[in-house]
Amino acid sequence: MKRPIVLAATLAVALAGAADASAAEWQAYPLPAPPGGRFSTPAGYVGDLSFWSPDRGVMVVSGNSSVPRGVYSWDGESWHQLATVCGGGINSRVAWAGPREFWTITTPSVGQQTGGQGLCHFKDGAVVGSYSYFNLPEFAVGLPVNAAACRAADDCLFGGVGGASADGARSGAFHLRWDGTDLAPVWGPQGRGVSDLIAHRGSLLESVYVGPGAGAQGARPLLRQAEPVPALLHGVIGTSFANDPFVPAPDPAVPADGGTELRAMDTDGTTAWAVGGGANSGPAAVNGRLPRGPIAVRRTDGGWTELPVHGDVPAGSAFGAVAAVPGTDRAWAAITPYEVSDPLGNDTGAQAAPEIASIAGDGTVAVQRLHPEEGDAARGAITAVACPTADDCWAATAKGYLYRRTTGARYARDTDAAFQGTISVRPNEAASQVIPDDPPADDSRLFAPPVELPVAQDDAGDASCPAPPALVSRVKATPARLTRAQRRQANPRVALTVSFRLARRARVGLRARRGGRTVAVAKPRALKPGKRALRITVTRRTWPKSLKFTLKELTPPVCDASNSDVVGTGDAR
Repeated sequence: MKRPIVLAATLAVALAGAADASAAEWQAYPLPAPPGGRFSTPAGYVGDLSFWSPDRGVMVVSGNSSVPRGVYSWDGESWHQLATVCGGGINSRVAWAGPREFWTITTPSVGQQTGGQGLCHFKDGAVVGSYSYFNLPEFAVGLPVNAAACRAADDCLFGGVGGASADGARSGAFHLRWDGTDLAPVWGPQGRGVSDLIAHRGSLLESVYVGPGAGAQGARPLLRQAEPVPALLHGVIGTSFANDPFVPAPDPAVPADGGTELRAMDTDGTTAWAVGGGANSGPAAVNGRLPRGPIAVRRTDGGWTELPVHGDVPAGSAFGAVAAVPGTDRAWAAITPYEVSDPLGNDTGAQAAPEIASIAGDGTVAVQRLHPEEGDAARGAITAVACPTADDCWAATAKGYLYRRTTGARYARDTDAAFQGTISVRPNEAASQVIPDDPPADDSRLFAPPVELPVAQDDAGDASCPAPPALVSRVKATPARLTRAQRRQANPRVALTVSFRLARRARVGLRARRGGRTVAVAKPRALKPGKRALRITVTRRTWPKSLKFTLKELTPPVCDASNSDVVGTGDAR
């Protein structure tokens, strides 16, 4: 659905020899037969479809009885299943971080299989990171993300639903931010659920629903500041959020304080689009989608401008996924006659016909049904659209069928090793997580004083060099003070902070054990020298009996053998 800004550099190659784009027609594009099969098979719900270049694209699928859940890739000539892991359903999205690097929103690899509560990091032909946060108080409980974009390899943002952290200390729109080393939670001040994110001209932009999430009818978002008219577009800089002044044009059919919402965004690097329709979330949408027509908003050199949508627009419909047509003032958008992104999975568009709309720069809309001969329920509504070039566009449906609109442009086959073969290995979750354990209740150490932990000494090195200072020292573990509500619980969750002094730069993790079982893990993090701390979460029943560091020095000491002194630190590279 979204492409990186560098796509503009590839347009000349893609357009060479192409005919007039107006001659193109949407055609069904069969996927290859699954392993052991003989016939083309749809791949299940397509959550996202995204291209780095015309000959390099990925598609995230939920799979079915014939096709494994995972990721497909396009090499300019054909599609094949790139990964049988890290796929997903209605919350799945793709964010490119580089030509050989991208992220997918997916399910956790273990435990609860809830879409939008896991992330996979693909790089150089492997899944190099796997994260989940469905049971972490320091993130949030049960708050999925459903939008993703990267400005660079070390700056990615994942936007989710509105809510509050497990301890109630933070509220708003739940986000996760990747800084190149770690994921950290970020809370947008206005708790409207994020519908989409794009990287546009060096900035991150996001669109939102009226309510805390898709289809959350009657639910009020947690707003830190009142909004007489919902702010549907935001700019994001680092961890700061700013409301865009855009407001939809008045519509007599819907209330001004929550009758319109935006559902999808896209950019070709020059022009950004945001589309939607009548709100299906928020306090006003208590009896279904509010009856306004589709909305299309465009941004070029200045701010956002709403187009006067007119023409062939089905009554009661809205725009869903959108794709900017590079180098033009047009876009393609999916028609969603009802809510496709139901977070509970009750209605994913599988019973709708695949319809797509061409939106011109003056707001003129022309709608086309892609497979009318098979009836309304044969292939499902369109869930993802992408246009890597002006004369090459793709659309995918809720049942996993694929369509292409092209004038016949040809590309050299992409032979990059990172996109060949099939990835079948996904690491265990890299995010810290509590592992359930149920030994007999033990309250004895719940209010115990801080515990002094012994630090294992490294093996003796070269006798000609004295041992450097211990990497970790002054270690102690301190439990957080319980709230009144926690004290009334039979088995409350308790945050345990392990503080220590780090002598040299290192990647430090922590593992808590009880009765021979691991009960909590803090993932390894790259830390600078100084006073540092890691935090884990345990319960009365899983209170640890021992804690063990996992250490990897990033700047090991260097010894000068001429005087047997430790003289500095080595280059970590």
